[in-house]
This record gives sequence, structure tokens and C-alpha cells, in this order.
Amino acid sequence: MIPKTLMSLLLIGVKLSSAHATKEQTDLGNFTVALVRTSPVNVPYPPPSNDWYGQMHDINATVDFGVKLIQRAALSGADFVAFPELWFPGYIDVNPGPSKLLNNYFSQTITVNDTNWNKLVSAARQNNVWLEFGFAQRINDHVYMGQGLVDSDGNVVQIRQKLRPSGSERNIFSDGTIDQLVVHETPFGRLGMLECWEHMHPTMTFAVHAQLENIHIAAFPWAPDLDVDTGVTRSEVSIAGARLYAVVGSTYVFMPAVGTAAVFAPNGTTVASIQASDCVNETPILYHTINATDFNSGNLTYDTTEYSWAAVQQIKDAYPSYIPKNANNSFISHRENSISEMKKSGPIMSS
Repeated sequence: MIPKTLMSLLLIGVKLSSAHATKEQTDLGNFTVALVRTSPVNVPYPPPSNDWYGQMHDINATVDFGVKLIQRAALSGADFVAFPELWFPGYIDVNPGPSKLLNNYFSQTITVNDTNWNKLVSAARQNNVWLEFGFAQRINDHVYMGQGLVDSDGNVVQIRQKLRPSGSERNIFSDGTIDQLVVHETPFGRLGMLECWEHMHPTMTFAVHAQLENIHIAAFPWAPDLDVDTGVTRSEVSIAGARLYAVVGSTYVFMPAVGTAAVFAPNGTTVASIQASDCVNETPILYHTINATDFNSGNLTYDTTEYSWAAVQQIKDAYPSYIPKNANNSFISHRENSISEMKKSGPIMSS
């Protein structure tokens, strides 16, 4: 969980003021992105620790802590602050069957325009930073793996949901929709964002790559030290996905995660990184500065790229003839999980 010394530093011991007055405009030649890598309130640290010690997710305290981190980043010169996947109120992974941790989690979600949502939007405006954040989004009887994007004036640019939650996530969180795979024109270039294992699926990366990003936010929930074996969730796998995305898309990729965070240049080079075991008290945020003055979105050429419509047709034409083609195949059916049902019986196991 978040170290008490860091909590004291940000919530008690340091008086942080708004940075809005000191950052009149963004210097595109020195565009600084801040990647949050400390854990939400009460969430075990470092990953993959699962020692809760009787604690549970706390959305109110985590949002207050997140606002302090935004203030800290802005005062350190950040123009953009990125949080990991589901950082508000934190990641969850539970066994089958009912659990207090899961039932509490549903009460710790964010609904767009609720008090905690408005605190985060206000923090972006008051500190004159762009903000990306992963959150458990409640919509009626469903919870989604939400990803928000807010500009420095406090305007909501996008709210998206992870298209298809991965692994055991799929037993709790409902699916997003393909219309949310979009890239945005910003004052500092073309910006896109995906979550975690969305970076491993061409059905999700292809449409975003086709829109020619300059900056991409690859939000992962957590990442342990390198060489810590957690199977397919080990950091080497996450980093490989983010690095490949950078090379294929010729874009900067910023990877916020609780623990190990990293930044990759368009050629795949690691230009900034920090491991989970590196002191989170001293470095709760990883910073990296790039030159965004060359990110000219004018005269974009879509028709000659590896992600053009012609490329889609080539993939279709090259599809092996011996593999059955079922026109009625819905690929993977859209899935929605009822919170009411999960409170009674636990995660809804996918077939």
C-alpha cells in the first residue's frame, strides 16, 4: 500500500498551491509528461504484493491523494499527468465467489460528474495540465475500466472504456465499444490512449495506429521489477507491448504503471524508466520531457501507411483460404456484468 511517509509528505507535511498562475503557456520545445507510479491509498505495494492487512479500496482518499500528485507534478513543470489503469480507486483481482473486497469495490467507483470526478477535472484546470487517468467507472448496474482525458482548461476531451477487459478482469468489468478507438488533435500533437493488454491485440491497435499519433499513453495497472515472474503480467511483457507499439506507430509511448514505469521513443529506445523497487517515497512520479514542436498535424497522409484502408484489404485478401470463414461469427460477444448479481455470487465467470 502507499507508504505512510509519502502520504504524510503530500497530504500533511507539504503545503502545495495551484500552479496555474505560474504556467501561462506550454513550451512545446520542453513538453513534460509526468507518469504516476505510486500506489493508490490502501493498495498493496510493491506489486505483485497482495497483502491488504485488512484494508480496502478508498476512492475518496485516493482522489484526494491523486489531486496532490497532480499539484506536485505541475509544480515540477509537468504539462501532462498520466495515471495507471484503474488507479482510481486501484486495481482488483479476486477469487470466484462473493467477497467483501469486491462488494466494497463497487461502492468505490466513480460516476461521471460525481464529486470525485469533478475534483479531478478541477485539478487539471487549476494546475493547468492535461490529465489522463484510469478509473473504475460506474454506469447504472455495470462497472467499466474507464480512461478519462481532460485538457488544461478542464474540458473533458474523452471518456472511453477498455474495449475488452483482459483475463479475470472480464469476470467483473463490462466491455467498451469500438467507436472509442480515437486519436485527438491537441496543441502538442496527435494523442491516443489504450489500456494494458489492448496493446497486444491488432483489433484494438490497428485503428489507433491508423490515425497517426505523435504521443500515446499506454496505461498499465501495475508492473513489478524486471525479472519478477508473474507470468504474462510480468514487466518484460508489458514493456514489450509498449515498445512495439512505439516502433510500429512511430510515436512516443508513455507507460504509467504502479511500480515500474517507462517511456519509449518512436524508434523503440527506452528514454526513461524506473523500477518498482526504486524508492517510491522519493520518486512517486517519473518525468520525461520531449520536443513537441515538430508534431505538425497538417498534411497527414493516410493512404500510403501500413495502416491504410488498402492495408486492411490486403490483410483480408491474404487471409488463409483453408481457415473457415463464418459470416455470422460475432468474434467475441459484447459482455456486460451485473453489479447486483456479482454482489450476490461474486465475479461472473466468462465461458
